[in-house]
Amino acid sequence: MYRTPGQVMLCMLLLFVCMQKSKAQCPAPTPLVINSITVTESRCQASGVATVLVSGGSTPYTYSIIAGTTLLPPQSSNILQSLAPGNYTVQVTDNCNTSVTRNFTISGTYAVPALNVTSQSPTCPGSSDGSITITANGRAPLTYSLISPSPVTRGPQTANVFTGLPVGTYTCRVNDSCGNFQSRTVSLSAPTSTVTLNTSRMQYLACDSFAVILTFDISNYRPPYTISVSPPTGPVVTHVLTAPNAGSFNDTFRIRFHHTTGFVEQMPVTVTNQCGVSSTGNVILSTDMDLSVNPTLPGACGSQYSYMFDRNPASLHCGTITYTLVSPSGAVLATQTNNSTFSGFSPGTGYKVVRQDCCRRDSVTFNWQAAPAFQISHTQNLPYATCREGTTALLIQFNYSNQPADIVLASGPPSVRFADGTVHTYTYPDTTKNFASYGILGYFGPGTYKLYAINNTCGQKDSLTITFGPNDVRHSVFTAALQKGCAADNKILLNATGPGWAPGHVTVNSIFSNTFIGPDVSITDSLTNLSAGTYHATYQYQHNYWTTYFGGTNPGCDVIRDTIVIPVYNQPRFNSTAAVALCGATRQVGLVPDSTRGVAPYQWQILAGPTTRPMQASPVFTGLVGGTYTFLMADACANSYSQSITIDTLRLPNAATTGSTCVGGAATFTLPASPFYNYTWQRPNGSTSTGNTLTLNPVTVSDLGAYTISVNCTIAGCTNTTSRSLMLNPCQALPQTLLHFSGQRKNSTIQLNWQTADEINMSHYIVERSAAGIVFTPVQQVAAKGEVLNSYTATDMHVPGGSVYYRLQSIEKNGTINYSSVISFNNEKARPFNVYPSLITGNTAVTVTCPVTSHTSFIRVVGVDGIVLKTVPVYAGVTKTRIDVTSLAKGSYFVVFTSDNNVITTQIWKE
Repeated sequence: MYRTPGQVMLCMLLLFVCMQKSKAQCPAPTPLVINSITVTESRCQASGVATVLVSGGSTPYTYSIIAGTTLLPPQSSNILQSLAPGNYTVQVTDNCNTSVTRNFTISGTYAVPALNVTSQSPTCPGSSDGSITITANGRAPLTYSLISPSPVTRGPQTANVFTGLPVGTYTCRVNDSCGNFQSRTVSLSAPTSTVTLNTSRMQYLACDSFAVILTFDISNYRPPYTISVSPPTGPVVTHVLTAPNAGSFNDTFRIRFHHTTGFVEQMPVTVTNQCGVSSTGNVILSTDMDLSVNPTLPGACGSQYSYMFDRNPASLHCGTITYTLVSPSGAVLATQTNNSTFSGFSPGTGYKVVRQDCCRRDSVTFNWQAAPAFQISHTQNLPYATCREGTTALLIQFNYSNQPADIVLASGPPSVRFADGTVHTYTYPDTTKNFASYGILGYFGPGTYKLYAINNTCGQKDSLTITFGPNDVRHSVFTAALQKGCAADNKILLNATGPGWAPGHVTVNSIFSNTFIGPDVSITDSLTNLSAGTYHATYQYQHNYWTTYFGGTNPGCDVIRDTIVIPVYNQPRFNSTAAVALCGATRQVGLVPDSTRGVAPYQWQILAGPTTRPMQASPVFTGLVGGTYTFLMADACANSYSQSITIDTLRLPNAATTGSTCVGGAATFTLPASPFYNYTWQRPNGSTSTGNTLTLNPVTVSDLGAYTISVNCTIAGCTNTTSRSLMLNPCQALPQTLLHFSGQRKNSTIQLNWQTADEINMSHYIVERSAAGIVFTPVQQVAAKGEVLNSYTATDMHVPGGSVYYRLQSIEKNGTINYSSVISFNNEKARPFNVYPSLITGNTAVTVTCPVTSHTSFIRVVGVDGIVLKTVPVYAGVTKTRIDVTSLAKGSYFVVFTSDNNVITTQIWKE
């Protein structure tokens, strides 16, 4: 090809410049130096910035973070962004591939908003005068909202008080300036008020003129009360009481009406309170105005009936009333003043009584009956008169109301078994002396019984044969079900059912006490807005009657007990290592939530980075370029968590090692569980296994050597594979020597101490805490000192109740993590706990010896991933329990015992 002289000259010039440039850069005339690193505090979860100033070397430079809380791939900018608080190592590389490093620290004490909600309920169920006040702290400025599904939504607003609210359950949200938010629910309820007409009575004022005194029962005092009555004659009369007595009150109406013998006159009554709650009733004005025939059995054998004819003379008539008894032949037998009872006359038909007061005269005709023989006049099965499950009681009434009798239980079933397993054996015959003429006898189980009633005064007796079937005895059911919710928003739903009017008293700790009365009572949402903790529910059988017992011994009452454990709500969180699959030039990213925290379902969002994404239901983000992103997740409780993660290529997470790698010891290697990852472990002998854990128990000589760990990641149709080597040496040395890790209680705090020697490339330590010894959460981070001998102290200022466990996490500068042994602290009430054997060969059953508890407790077998595999109840008083481990695969497990406000954990291994 022909080139002009000018083109040739240009090419030679360019070649000369390139040669000179290459020669000038490498080696660089001055060494590469990091002059300074200027840092900005991380005011949010990951908002720190480090600006690196460099000189020397050969430009251009690349900047990367090779160790620390967040790792960053090489970039051309000297400004490192989206850094969480922590210690970091930055690496600068020049054009000659020369690298220098320097450590720096990003400070910051960011915490998600903490909020407290107080409320004032509306006055009435239909009113809108309730209020909610949200008190919160967090990174200002804060905004406050009432969000869906609240009955009323408001905000966001800067004011923390919401007024004019009706009844309902509200979701209150606080947003901070970092984009995170926290939510709590609160219920505004206006207790239902009631007002009912309880009793009424009449008081004579003059002929055809009366005062009607009405008594009303009320609950949840809501004045004023409006009472309206409609007399038989005359207009409606209305009274408004602005401040009556609470609980119950009286109101008096003066009316005029004339009663006609044999007619029923009524007066409708309506009462209404401030909330519009009303009830109606009818006052029977003619009650007891007419003469009535009321016989009374004699008080002694051989006597005759006596008769009373006026039930309420004093309040319905003037001061003097004359009663005249007339014989069937028309002769006047007796005349009495202000006394309507006659006795001592012979049986016969056609007697008459004449009443005369200052206003009127009336009469009634009746037959004088002969006295009957002694007999059982009435019986009734009363399963609600017993407080023992599976039994009943019998109401017995004699016709002689004032004469007791002996009750003889002649025959029946041999015994009755109570719900607690105790057996009551009947004795035949069994005599109960001087049984009242109206009384209750018990207890009876199902079966047929023969009884005699003997009146010793008259020398007469009567008998009774009665059968009680399975449906005739008391059957009460009580349940206390947990409805798990968000922080301080759990519910315990109480349900009690029983026959007839069977009562039972329910208590839950000291926060709930109520009596349920059948036949079928179901109270839902009985206890709301509950915090985490242990709740003991008790249903105490009761009865409303005074029962006479066979043998004179009270068998006591049954009790149903239940224990509900509400777990602590933990803020949502996701794994800091994202799953990454390359699809051409872009990346598919999958985030993995910590399933033990927050409440599903979760929502996901990208707040910051090379691109942002709105809220979505899937934890998978597709089409991302490499870079650092701030991801946010929110749970069903509308609480959020955000974290910055650098997305580059698929990286195999670090394996956490627990136990001892010494020959004869037991070691477990654990990788983060992820629905996007499939792990394969290749042992030194070439055999393979899958899963996120590898347990060596015991460690043998053949286990030592090189392991290859592979991960296959599939996200949204894209699949990548990577692997790394893990060398297992016997008792391999850590990058530091942990001389000891211990602690001691100091009042309500625990002070932890550890000492190390020969720290090499150590970044920092994290003290972790657990309530059950299974799932650990960070408590405090301490930077490594890097000296020959190092002493450290960390104090836990917020120690939870019961047993508590701690371990020390050591983080190297290259990201490798190691753990110390676990130490534990028990409260003063902690008691011995033993699991044998801890090393299970074959399917040998495990025996758990545990403390005695006053109620049903539970033993749970939990996998290393936190999944509960078995739950075994331990009943009150039981100290030894056997656990069948046949269904458990080989591996490491935790045995967790939940007792009286205490959780004890130990580890077992199955070969």
